[in-house]
Amino acid sequence: MRKSSGQVALALNLVLAIFVVGTLGIVSYEMSRILLAREQLKHCLELSALGGGAAMASTSATGAAAQTAASTAAINILQMNSILGQPLTNSVVVSTSLAAMAPAPGQVAAYCEFDDPITGQPAAVGAANVLRVYGAYAYPLFSGGFGAIGVSVYTVMADATAGLPALDLMIVYNHDDSMDDQTPVTGVRRYWDPTLPAISYFTPPTGTGENGPIWGIVCAPVIGTPVNGLPPQNLDAAGNPLTSGCPKQFSEVGPTGKTKPLRGTLNMGSGPGDAPAALGSGGVGIAGLQVGPGNVKNTFAFKPPSYRPKGVQPWLEDLEDTLAVKLNNFHLEQPAQAWFTAGPDFGSAAYNPWNADPTMFTDLVVNLDANNTFAGFTDGQAGPNLPPDGVGGWGAGGVPNIIPGGGATFAQYPFPTLDFVVEAARGNMETNNNAPTIHEDNGIAAACKTGYKLAYQCLAYRQLEPKITLEEAIQGFMGKMTQTSNVHFGFVAFNDRAGLNPGDTMSAPAVSWAYPVAGNVTYALPQIPLMPSAAVGSNNLAAITTLLTPPITNTQPLFVPNGGSNLADGLQQAMNNLTGPNSRTGSMKAILVVTDKVPTRDLAGNVYTNPAADGPALADAITVAQAARTQGIPIFMVTVAQNPAMAGFMTTQFSDTQTGGLVNTAGSGGTLYVENWLGARETYPKLVGDFNNVIRQLMTLVQG
Repeated sequence: MRKSSGQVALALNLVLAIFVVGTLGIVSYEMSRILLAREQLKHCLELSALGGGAAMASTSATGAAAQTAASTAAINILQMNSILGQPLTNSVVVSTSLAAMAPAPGQVAAYCEFDDPITGQPAAVGAANVLRVYGAYAYPLFSGGFGAIGVSVYTVMADATAGLPALDLMIVYNHDDSMDDQTPVTGVRRYWDPTLPAISYFTPPTGTGENGPIWGIVCAPVIGTPVNGLPPQNLDAAGNPLTSGCPKQFSEVGPTGKTKPLRGTLNMGSGPGDAPAALGSGGVGIAGLQVGPGNVKNTFAFKPPSYRPKGVQPWLEDLEDTLAVKLNNFHLEQPAQAWFTAGPDFGSAAYNPWNADPTMFTDLVVNLDANNTFAGFTDGQAGPNLPPDGVGGWGAGGVPNIIPGGGATFAQYPFPTLDFVVEAARGNMETNNNAPTIHEDNGIAAACKTGYKLAYQCLAYRQLEPKITLEEAIQGFMGKMTQTSNVHFGFVAFNDRAGLNPGDTMSAPAVSWAYPVAGNVTYALPQIPLMPSAAVGSNNLAAITTLLTPPITNTQPLFVPNGGSNLADGLQQAMNNLTGPNSRTGSMKAILVVTDKVPTRDLAGNVYTNPAADGPALADAITVAQAARTQGIPIFMVTVAQNPAMAGFMTTQFSDTQTGGLVNTAGSGGTLYVENWLGARETYPKLVGDFNNVIRQLMTLVQG
């Protein structure tokens, strides 16, 4: 028989064992639940932050409004989740600060903070848009918890950030000659009418297509037209069957008997070529006119193939021309000696002793009022087709104010009638101090003053479409990117070739190869390389913004459209930057291409005017995309098709889903966006949406 004391000891040990083991089991259970709750809270916050960041990227709002949209989306997504099987639909409380987070049992207290993408610290309202969502979940302990020590709830905390890490992003921008094809212009025949007698400005009736967007005036092919609103204008291309479906005859070229050299022997300070020779400044009289040479050159390659040694790229010739122009100072303006008439003398087709084609023109000028038919303009005015000057744009989803400084910068240079526009574009309104007198009443001469040509060029620049709309959307995209990531931008402009440095330029005839009197014009084709982290202004935001902002001075060559589309060269320059010494170690890398067409140039300089037969040009670009794939560099493309047929070519050649498409070849999550041009107001919000999608896609790639 066992002693009673032994039985008591055994029972006591059993009781103690049950208590200890049971307690340890409860503690283990509670700890596993707490850890699971914290893990699930973290997951919920990650989804919440990603959704809020995507909402911020998707909205066209900025600053505090964008932050409010992001916070709302983040909280809504948080409420759609659950922790430990309990839905959070009615269990999320929003705190006003991190310190104020105090959830009740079973609740999540959430707080949305916006941090600087570089320092990671909270920023002023609207100053930065890296969304960090904090959450605290109050877990009610099992069976009342450890009541003996007064603990019944255990609070777990976590946070998640929706932003991008260090990102090196190259913007590759196709600045080809069709980037101004939607610009409203007027074709003008400027000639001497002895029946007045005066310089006259004849514009054929609208029905014959001398007013409106460049694209429509020349019935541009799918690939676009080389005719430009600002120099280099390539006016001969308007009559070239390769570049115009409804030829308009430039006065200096054309079929025999249809054109005469009416612009005169001097570009500025002269009367038309048919002005009486006795006037002594460019006029030769009707008897002295010679028939134009005919349109014997292909404007897509400014010089006939026979002029170019085999293998020499056309842009090398342009570069040689540029150097020659600079050495001879040939591009400098000469003092204008204007011929003026008594106000606008608009002639008619009735006076036409040289039997010119009804569509024949001498000048092509940009309609500064943005109307298809010019009706007068003074800087600072607003109209149905202009964004308001000095205020916020066209409203929600509309094109923002594109006028630098928001003021009437050139209000002192009025353009009441078309003759002001024509003469200012030629440089004939800079001074009238030495201008010969044709009439006693020189009405337009009284308005002359230095700066009229600059005013015209800057005001005309604002109307270059789709260029201006695209560049406004790019600037908005860059602004958002700097608020959501530690981003460094690089920028490569390309046409026949890619720009090589910030001051890179090209040269081409200002008016046409057929009118050498006007000389050549130098225009910008820049590359703004990635900058190392230690450099001042290393993200390049200011430099690129300045480049994409309409000018108010002529201190630098204008960034005007011209040339073809050598996409391969643009991509190669981007890759050189992203794999070069200025690209940051450990940074994410990406390329963003903005273009209005498929490639028309290969790396050897060969020209492809048919988008259905541009295989070698596309193949060169695909080769660079393959190199991007090996480096894990995605290519994003935002494109604008000015012709629906071009949209089809871009969708196929640039596809992000089909094998062989450029974006698909690069892989790594890149995407393609194709928009049809519908007008500035209609297309701008679509472009903003596309750029926002790029930001959202980058966020998704990072979070994934």
